[in-house]
Amino acid sequence: MVESKWDSEKKTSKQKVLEYLGSVENLTIDNIPKDYRTGSIRKFFIKNQTKLNEEVVEKQKNLEMILTRCLLTGDEDMSTQKSDELIKLIGLQRFYVESITNIMTETGKRWYDGEIGIAEEHMITNIIRKIVEINNHQIEVKGLIEGVAVICNPEGDDHTLSNLVLEGLLKIRKYKVVNIGGNWYMGEKTKATNKAIIDFSVESRPDIVFISVTIARYLFNAKLIAKELSKALPDTKIFLGGLGTQGIIEGELQEGIHLANKDTLSTLNTL
Repeated sequence: MVESKWDSEKKTSKQKVLEYLGSVENLTIDNIPKDYRTGSIRKFFIKNQTKLNEEVVEKQKNLEMILTRCLLTGDEDMSTQKSDELIKLIGLQRFYVESITNIMTETGKRWYDGEIGIAEEHMITNIIRKIVEINNHQIEVKGLIEGVAVICNPEGDDHTLSNLVLEGLLKIRKYKVVNIGGNWYMGEKTKATNKAIIDFSVESRPDIVFISVTIARYLFNAKLIAKELSKALPDTKIFLGGLGTQGIIEGELQEGIHLANKDTLSTLNTL
C-alpha cells in the first residue's frame, strides 16, 4: 500500500510505502486501514473479484433471498430494484456469476421439488433476462476493443439467459460481442442450421467463439460446428462449454478447440 503526495516545488510525486498487504487474492476491505477505505478502493475490490468481508457476504445472501421472493411473486419493479442494490454492493460481474447462479439454481430446485410450476420458472427466468439485458446495454466500452467475440449454441439447444450473461462478461472485458444464440431448431434441416451458424461466424471474423451447449444430446452438433470453425478460422480461439460438456476432458477435443472451464471467470481470465 503506497501513499502518493504531490511535491509542488519539485513538480513530482513523492511515494511512501505504508504497509505490505500480501497477495491481492487474499485481501478484503478489512485489511485496508479505515482512513484509506475510499470509494475508489471499494471499487477496486469489487472490480477485481477479491474476497468480500463477512458483512458484505451476509448482505449479499439477504438481498438474494429478497430478490428471489420478488421474482416468485412476479414483481418486476422490486426485482430490478433489489438487483440494482446487489450490483452496487458486489459489482455487476459478481452479480452475474454468483447471484444469478444462486437464484436460478434455487429456482430449478423449487421446480424439481414441485414447489413451483413450469410457468413460475419461466416467469422468473424472463424477469432475470430483462434485468441482464438492461445492464448489458448500460456497459460502456471505451477506447480500443480487445477483439470480436461470437456466442452461439448448436441446433436444438436454446438457453438465452446464459448467453446474455456471457455477453455481459465479455463486454466488461471490452469485447465487441455478436450473440447469435437462441432457438435454432429447424426439424429435418439440421445440416442447414449448422451451416448457417458456421457461415455467419466465419463472416464475422471473430477473435473468439464460444459454443455453449446445455443438453448432452446436442453435443454432437456443437462438436461439428467447432470442428468446421477451427478449420475455417485457424487464428481464432474456439471454446466449447456448458453443462452438456460434462465428462469431456481437454484431450478429447481436436487441436484448436478449447474446453471451457466450468468456472466461467477462469476461462475469461485466460483470454
